[in-house]
Amino acid sequence: MPSLKKNAAANFLGSALPLIVSFITVPLYLKHIGAERYGVLAIVWTLQGYFGYIDFGLSTATSNRIAQLSKASPAERESVLWTALLLNTGFGIIGGTILFLVGHLLFAQFHIAPAINAEVLQAMPWIACAIPISTVTGVFTGAMSGREQFGPLNAVQFVGVLIYQIAPLLFAILIKPELQIVIRAAILGSAASLVLLIVVTFWVFPLRFAAGASLRHIKPLFSYGAWVMVSNFTTPVLDSTDRLMIGSILGPQAVAWYQVPSNLALRGKIFAAVFARTLFPRLSALEKHDAVALAVQATRGLCVLITPIFVFGIFLMQPFLHVWIGHDFASRTTSIGEIVLIGVWANSLAHIPGSHLTAGGKPGVVARLHAAQVVPLVALLWWTLHSFGVIGAAFSWTLRYVIETILLFMAARLGSGLARFLIAPALLIVSAFVATVLFSWTSPARIVSWILLVGLAIVWALQAEPAWRARLLRSLSSALVQYRSWRRA
Repeated sequence: MPSLKKNAAANFLGSALPLIVSFITVPLYLKHIGAERYGVLAIVWTLQGYFGYIDFGLSTATSNRIAQLSKASPAERESVLWTALLLNTGFGIIGGTILFLVGHLLFAQFHIAPAINAEVLQAMPWIACAIPISTVTGVFTGAMSGREQFGPLNAVQFVGVLIYQIAPLLFAILIKPELQIVIRAAILGSAASLVLLIVVTFWVFPLRFAAGASLRHIKPLFSYGAWVMVSNFTTPVLDSTDRLMIGSILGPQAVAWYQVPSNLALRGKIFAAVFARTLFPRLSALEKHDAVALAVQATRGLCVLITPIFVFGIFLMQPFLHVWIGHDFASRTTSIGEIVLIGVWANSLAHIPGSHLTAGGKPGVVARLHAAQVVPLVALLWWTLHSFGVIGAAFSWTLRYVIETILLFMAARLGSGLARFLIAPALLIVSAFVATVLFSWTSPARIVSWILLVGLAIVWALQAEPAWRARLLRSLSSALVQYRSWRRA
């Protein structure tokens, strides 16, 4: 079984490298297709992602079941994969057909210019084809994750991201900056990455046609996946309602103003995603007591790792936006990214108890929690958008994530000691945000607050994890010895 460190390293690279691609391509998209088209493209991606979750939770169920069968025969694992693949192919076709039939009604709800709306409608058959591509991709991804083959999986996914991000941009530059061209290129890129994923899965899973699909796998897959399906349907609603309601109430340009800083803040989930993705198959295979111990240890480690980074990032958000996308655009996004970062920090920690519950056979707890949030969130967003604009949406989004995090930790029952451990980093995060509100991003007081709070966060992190502190001191000592040797030489 691969080590957790190697799996985490592979997952980190698989998550970090696409961020670099995104940082490079977003300004180019804004330059070549404009803020309004980019806002509409964000709405297309949101709807596409939502319909892609029509797989009834089988992707996650496949990963969970294959992880549990780590000591079973290869034929048994392969049979699970083929069963899930047949089911998900059918669900993807159904989802794509539904999106094709109702897509024009969905886009009619947004304040999209007629010419741009016509571009989207021309690409509707292509958008619909993305759904079965997504559901089939989910099965192979789940199978590779269940086998903890994260190295080859992340390599394939990174190539897929390159194609998906760069091909549409090249088409926009070389052919036309119209959405029907951009969307077609993106879907063709998704199809190409799926083909590559299938080839790699055959090689490293491995698939040898030792067994076919079986009816006996349908019940355990669906009994687990049914609750995952509820989360799959509600999570995109919860995560995308802010953008959809901004587009409906304030228009697609406001979506772009919100999308850019909030997406930048959401990149902070990279470490939580790495932890959760790495731990899920291992938590699925462990006994309850060992799984709890691993979840607690992982939460503490994740918090120590990300808190100084998030404190630094809250201060960095506005200066970075001004350099990255220009003063005019950045001036319209003031405080959005900082507010969202608070929610991202809380939600990052929630990944561990959420994965623990889901891997431990309790996806229903997570699903019910997600479902209960939908109506209150929509009501809160409606009020805050009308009262405070896009800033209100950022506050609503963050408040929802903070409450969800608290409830997930209560449900996972990881111990009161862990709750006390999280108080100090939470205060550091809130203090950083307050400082950004009180002081202009160019003021000396802001810089002093930045240095002070980042320093406090680092000191707390080193005190919280003595093993990490000892490892850091050893590394610094070794580096100093090497430097002195180099100077003497």
